Amino acid sequence: MIKMKKLSAISIILGLLIGAYPLLDRAYTWYWQQKVMSDYSSLDDVFANEPENVTEPVEAEPQEEVTEEPQPSSEETSAEGIAPSSPKPQYSKEVLQPIGVLKIDKIKVNLPILEGTSQKNLKIGAGWMKETTKIGEVGNTALAAHRSHTYGRFFNRLDEIEIGDRVMITAQGKEYSYEVFNKVVVKPTDVSILRRNKKDKILTLITCHPLYKATDRLIIQAKIVE
Repeated sequence: MIKMKKLSAISIILGLLIGAYPLLDRAYTWYWQQKVMSDYSSLDDVFANEPENVTEPVEAEPQEEVTEEPQPSSEETSAEGIAPSSPKPQYSKEVLQPIGVLKIDKIKVNLPILEGTSQKNLKIGAGWMKETTKIGEVGNTALAAHRSHTYGRFFNRLDEIEIGDRVMITAQGKEYSYEVFNKVVVKPTDVSILRRNKKDKILTLITCHPLYKATDRLIIQAKIVE
């Protein structure tokens, strides 16, 4: 009887943990988004106070860490050859450094832009494909983000964007306004959407499509408004 009660209690606890996971995951992502966005705001202040006599671009100082993952220290041995009974863990700190902020008022998107499209980056915001053009320059700047199954999260509502809508990016103390000119669904192997020319400043937003199958890619393209 006691054993059955213990099993029942364990089953209930496991059920509660499984049920709470989506909420905990959402809260975790929100926390790190706010942390990264806060760090980027402080970076804007640095650019705003840049000395007038500086003629070359100033490299941003590394931001304070926004992730901290524990890494156990290797076992140390004393002079007598006896390992300490309780070695203190060492921590490896990794900095996530935002390079901009993406805003689309129509669908209430406000995401930090991170360099690269690693899973860690896309867990927090939109990732800049490093092989594409830098933000604000002539060429084709590609940003990717998860579609998400939660309404309004990441690029979940990107399919609501229409030609003529505006997309805003803030980067390096400047604000760039883009006007959407193309909306298309392509296969994952179609890289034609990354083509560039020598006159336009194009922004390409990439996410999975359709929402629950993700067999294709939804592409939104916009040109900068000077």
